[in-house]
Amino acid sequence: MERRRFLAIVMTVMMVISLIPSMVFAAAPSGELGGKLKVKGLAAVGVTVSADYSKVTPEGVTDEDFTFSWSRQTGEKGLTQIGTEKTYTITQEDLGYKLELDITPIDGSGLTGTLTAKTLEVVATEDEAKALTEQNLDETEEAQLAETTDEAENNQDSENQTTDETQTDENQNVENSQNDEVQETEGQLDETQTDYDNESAQQTDGSQENASDQTYNETDSSEGTDDSQMKIYTEEQLQVDEDGNVQTDKTDENAEDTAGKDSKEAYEAVASVEDSEDPVCDFGTAQSDLGDVEAQYVQITNIGSETLNFQEISPEHFMVADITEPLAAGESVNVWVQPREGLEAGDYDDVITYETEEGTEVSFEAKITIEGESSDADDEDLEPVEDPKEEPSDTTEPAETPDDSKTSDDNTDASLEAQSLDINTGTLNFSDVEENYTQANETLSVTVTNTGDSAVTLRIPQSEYFNVLNEDGSEAASGTQLAKGESIMFMVQPKTGLTKGDYSDTLVFGSNEESEVTAQVTAEISVKEAQQQITEIQADPASVNYDDLKEGYDTPDSTTVTLTNTGNTTVSLVQPVGEYFNIGELSASELNPGDSAEFTVTPVTGLTAGDYMDSIQIMQTNADGQEEVLTTVNASITVSEVEKIYKLSVDPTELDFGNTKAGYGEAPEAQKVTVTNEGNTNVTLNTPSAKNFKIGKFSATELAPGESATFKIRPKEGLKAGSYTEAIAVNTDQNVSAKVNVKFTVKTVRKAKIADPADNKITGISFEGYTTQSKITFTAVGAGMDNESPGKGDVRYVPYNWKVINTNSWSSAPYTAAFGITKAGTYTLTVVFDRQMYNGKEWENTGEQDTKQVNFNITQAQTVTATPTPQPNGATAKSAVKTGDTTNIAPFVIILVIAAGCIAGVVVYKKKKK
Repeated sequence: MERRRFLAIVMTVMMVISLIPSMVFAAAPSGELGGKLKVKGLAAVGVTVSADYSKVTPEGVTDEDFTFSWSRQTGEKGLTQIGTEKTYTITQEDLGYKLELDITPIDGSGLTGTLTAKTLEVVATEDEAKALTEQNLDETEEAQLAETTDEAENNQDSENQTTDETQTDENQNVENSQNDEVQETEGQLDETQTDYDNESAQQTDGSQENASDQTYNETDSSEGTDDSQMKIYTEEQLQVDEDGNVQTDKTDENAEDTAGKDSKEAYEAVASVEDSEDPVCDFGTAQSDLGDVEAQYVQITNIGSETLNFQEISPEHFMVADITEPLAAGESVNVWVQPREGLEAGDYDDVITYETEEGTEVSFEAKITIEGESSDADDEDLEPVEDPKEEPSDTTEPAETPDDSKTSDDNTDASLEAQSLDINTGTLNFSDVEENYTQANETLSVTVTNTGDSAVTLRIPQSEYFNVLNEDGSEAASGTQLAKGESIMFMVQPKTGLTKGDYSDTLVFGSNEESEVTAQVTAEISVKEAQQQITEIQADPASVNYDDLKEGYDTPDSTTVTLTNTGNTTVSLVQPVGEYFNIGELSASELNPGDSAEFTVTPVTGLTAGDYMDSIQIMQTNADGQEEVLTTVNASITVSEVEKIYKLSVDPTELDFGNTKAGYGEAPEAQKVTVTNEGNTNVTLNTPSAKNFKIGKFSATELAPGESATFKIRPKEGLKAGSYTEAIAVNTDQNVSAKVNVKFTVKTVRKAKIADPADNKITGISFEGYTTQSKITFTAVGAGMDNESPGKGDVRYVPYNWKVINTNSWSSAPYTAAFGITKAGTYTLTVVFDRQMYNGKEWENTGEQDTKQVNFNITQAQTVTATPTPQPNGATAKSAVKTGDTTNIAPFVIILVIAAGCIAGVVVYKKKKK
């Protein structure tokens, strides 16, 4: 009984263990990274971009599987790391550069490899980024379309295959154009690697139509080594199973069938006028003089979704404000509108249109009516004006009042309408003058205009108190012809000799043809009693004092003295002088009452200790030619003794002669030192000395206060390797000194590091050989590549390219490559190394090269079935579902068989026992 229970328990445990793989051994994603890494977001300042690895294989990877590295590409090869998170916010410093994203699996994740993606060049705004993305997509689509067309023409015999490839490219283009906010770049593929040729793989079921069961078993037994026998794979395309066999996945992960997006944005604007249902600026009716017509305003609003850039406009009959700044979506701007001056009488109704650089137009209406000027003769009755100088005649009949009933044939009315004069002012008010004036101090102008319909012969008025002159100052005379609409200006001034009193006269300008046609102006002036002449000048300040000067003083600041004529007569000043002061030039010598003039007062330099005083006389030249004093400005100086100060300085205080190599033939060039006496007493310089430096002669040894002298210093020849520093002292007889620190370094000669080309090597190639499904990885190691602190003349070797059948180049480290060969045979891997020499700043090629080779064997491998990935175009294909579980189930199958055997043994045992 116990034995049976024991067997039952054992069988139960084994059955449970056999079921464990299906429940708990679901494996996490593992293997080498493949597929496509994307950067999500526009490459514009202020935008946050992020890593998008939805297309990365194997499936099921998460944020916890990777470390992130964002870098700024500052050159062809230079990268500066700027972030380590999944997301990164673009800054102003990134403007103009491309950004690179690298993702690397964390340790212990079961994943290997690295994927890289790059953005487009970073621009300032999202609008610019969108435009750049669309331009990049347009160029890509054109290139792909041209490539597809060429393939279609050259491969008409394989129409079905070409159609599938073209459809894949079109799907990719649709995906790229749809997502204008996601910039994506595939992981950077090594330029030396190509895809497997699927056409060379056999089908496991023997059918050429079933492309889902392709294998990499090569059946061609030819010994040639052409391109069809060797395929170079990328790290992403190589997949190695547990037995070390290589499988490839040729799925085009970039092809997606997505709907296109219309990127065209709306550009639209409207115009509106306040208090107007329609956009109309109605200025109404105005006279030809438009000075009083006020501007009106029109509001322009951008109702589209894009910014508008307006062009300048210039309408014919109206002036408008240009819109100089871009108008963003939803914004408005008010522009003024005004009729142009000089418009003739008539009606004006214009449609004014603003145009934008984007092709948008926005219009509004502007209209005005201009009336002509009416003649005074049409609006007012003309009445004759009597000339005050003419006595009325007994035979003169009173003028008749114009009668509206008279016809146009009346000769009297016709003559009155034909001639008319107008004057621009009615009164001329002259400023008061004093009695006994010798010349009028003011001249006023009047303008007479012929406002009639015919020419007028002008009659000039005569006056007892005023002169009527032409513009050039000559006396005006009657008889000047004044054409219709013409004007003439006259100058009026009081006559000389008028005595005290008020004077007024009416000046009547008339027509010689019609005495009734006149224009008049009243001139007035008052002559005052002459005042008593007063000659007086006031000085400010009246005294100037300098009482804080020390012997050896520099020139002090000047003092400005202002002279004002406070009298009522004009004075002619004489230039003042001083003994202990320098007197500046008068700003003016003729001063009318109330006018002012200035001059400066500055102490002379070089005065010794003591008190000094000047009385600076301000004089004029009188009518007799004699000079008389008007006022006096007292100026004083006090100079005191000073304590003697000894102070010496050198410039520069330090000299660095740099460094040179031991055994130098010529010492460095001498450098100059300037010594300055900064005290207030003379000093005498003594020549300095030095142990390892040569000292030149002084340019001068006696220095007055403020004076300088120079001398030169240079290192001695033949100094041995070492550092030489000295403090060279410049001394004086007055026991004052200054020091200059000098430095010079002699370096030992460095021997250049010359790498031996024999040290160039190829590592990683196994001499035991590979199979047609092996992934072959190797590394090229250049001699001297470990020289991290190169000096001028150092030599190293850098891997340049490698070749098995095809030649492939490296652009930068690491100098590693992987490949696979699908045909058995013996092959040779050749690596070429460039010889480089360091020029003191960078490594540069010398033009010499070294070559290293290694041989290896490829044997035929057993057929391995590759599990294809479903095609994105929805083509039907039979394939097994991948679970991601790579657990070896053989032990569990054995346990299950043993459990079944135990059950069968128990059953047989029971039957026998019965």
